[in-house]
Amino acid sequence: MKTKISIVGAGNAGCVSALNLHYLNITEEYDIDEIEILYDPNVPIERVGQGTQLNVCETIFEVLNVDWVENNPIKATMKQGIRYKNWGKKTDNFFHSFSSGAVATHYIPKLFSETVLNSGLFNVVEKTITDPEKEIDSTYIIDCRGRPDKLDDSYDRLTNPLNSVILAKKDGPDPSLLWTDHIATPNGWTFVIPNHDSVSYGYMYNDTVTTKEEAEKDFVERFDVEPNGYLSFDNYVAKDVWRGERTILNGNLYAFIEPMEASSSEIHHNISESLYDVMLGEKTKEEANKVLNNEMHEVSDFILWHYKHGSKYDTPFWNYAQSLPYHNESTITEYIERCINAPSLIGEDLSESYQYAHWEPRSYKIWNDKVGGI
Repeated sequence: MKTKISIVGAGNAGCVSALNLHYLNITEEYDIDEIEILYDPNVPIERVGQGTQLNVCETIFEVLNVDWVENNPIKATMKQGIRYKNWGKKTDNFFHSFSSGAVATHYIPKLFSETVLNSGLFNVVEKTITDPEKEIDSTYIIDCRGRPDKLDDSYDRLTNPLNSVILAKKDGPDPSLLWTDHIATPNGWTFVIPNHDSVSYGYMYNDTVTTKEEAEKDFVERFDVEPNGYLSFDNYVAKDVWRGERTILNGNLYAFIEPMEASSSEIHHNISESLYDVMLGEKTKEEANKVLNNEMHEVSDFILWHYKHGSKYDTPFWNYAQSLPYHNESTITEYIERCINAPSLIGEDLSESYQYAHWEPRSYKIWNDKVGGI
């Protein structure tokens, strides 16, 4: 029987899914006969989501044969780690590198999409899909059609202090910026991302604590940039990653969490791997859903943990953020205490089974040492 995977949508989630399934298909034992991407060219690619973690960077470079110099159609820039400014009470300016000197990447989402669609690796169809299960004849479907129209009872809210972002861009590259900057502000924090020809900014805040006018004023004065975009968002996850008999959700249709730590790209990657595991019979659909749902709640708690440390600002936003409850306080607290109080774990047990929300023990210890404990 012919095995065909159809991916609906050509944004970050759809493209990461396609590349990862192609990579697994040529390196593992499962034989996928066809990977198809169906997309509506009139639907714009979301501008945010420019940063990756390590696994996604490796997949992009391996499958698309991308490099930093001669073949760089996605305009990738190097991400050596994250530099934090104004966070915590101990040290308000420190750098968190990736383990073993590894690097990730930033890229231009629209160019990433165009490169994947034009790679010749996939059957690409321009088509508007409204009901994947009825309209698509494939073994499995990955539905990446973007944010749900509304958050109904099939979704759970994720606890997070942010719900709005103001976007901006400064023309001209910054060759010295080889990482992502995360700069805490009185109203939240701002990401600063190096592009090949510019620098992108995203001022993250909560519009129930800070008005749009207040946020924009601080943004312009603090970073000397003029806004060119606004986005409000919810933080959520679908209760069930499966929608119908053959369809697995991915991207913003499955979940959204604020972009700290570039967790979204890793989740896109992991969902496509979970589908692969189901195809191989290594997981049931129920097991895959449980693992992915737990991962999203871990990511939510992990991001909230950053706010629990606070920042150098004593403001209504930071007081509000620190008052929010964890989804599973006992689990994250126990894990962090083990990382901080058992230095022998650092560098010894870095297996997948000893990670929390994608991060290894060293990451939690670095934060505790540099920023201060909860």
